[in-house]
Amino acid sequence: MGELTTYKPQSAIAIRRQMAGNPVVMRVLEPVEKSVFLASTAKPISDYEDQDLAMDLRKALILVAKDVGYRSTSEADMAYLVVRVSEIMKRYYRVLTMRDFRMAFEMSITGELDEYLPKGRDGMADRGHYQQFNAEYVCKILNAYKFKRAAVLKKANDALPVDEVHADAKLVADLMVRQKQIFLEVLDNYRANGRFPDGMTPITEIICCDVLSACGMMPEVVVTAEEQKAIFQRTLNHYARIGNTWDLERLKQAGPGADALQQKAFTLARRKALQSTIERIINEGVDIAQYIKID
Repeated sequence: MGELTTYKPQSAIAIRRQMAGNPVVMRVLEPVEKSVFLASTAKPISDYEDQDLAMDLRKALILVAKDVGYRSTSEADMAYLVVRVSEIMKRYYRVLTMRDFRMAFEMSITGELDEYLPKGRDGMADRGHYQQFNAEYVCKILNAYKFKRAAVLKKANDALPVDEVHADAKLVADLMVRQKQIFLEVLDNYRANGRFPDGMTPITEIICCDVLSACGMMPEVVVTAEEQKAIFQRTLNHYARIGNTWDLERLKQAGPGADALQQKAFTLARRKALQSTIERIINEGVDIAQYIKID
């Protein structure tokens, strides 16, 4: 059997990167709007490893604190802020980029976010941190920035020529066919070798689950205590290997239910559910062609 062809869908970021090279789109954006749009094409928070995100956030927070006039009290305060903001970014602002993060605070200083910030008793936008550079202040700025960012992205999308919009519709249809083909390749590989193909990516797993869900064959993914413990131990081992004692101790205190581990635990549970479903299809001799049709 030939090598499995993995599917790499055209993400929203990939589409925006293409749009960034479109002079028609760029022409309608004001200079600040253009900076916001280009910031949205960088690496998203969801793609960061925890340690890399903390490192980049620390650098950004030090500069932001200087820009907004915050007088840092201690290294311990900054260390806590980095950890807390990292957790919040991973959970609530996964689609933003570090360039977005820096743009948000720059725009708050210049008043570009005043329209979206909460208003004080005097009716003026509340940009202040009041010497409380904490998670609440960071979220206040980022939430305002998200509204501004959404308006800029809509303006850019509205500027796309109509023929390109139609082309995207055809692309979606073609991708749906390709998803089914990829699942069938995975199924054939498993039938022949009794396991998933080497190098199978999380994206390919998601595609397989989506295809099975569309035909009603994919069970609900439930994260068990077993998966949580497995990810917990795996992450502890990783921190121990690289000598990251700070995160090691923090994770030990949080335990297997730590929020930072739940996405990885879900990914493990999803893979097990997918494997179980594929094995059932093979063992029960299900005629998959009755469920998955490629026109």
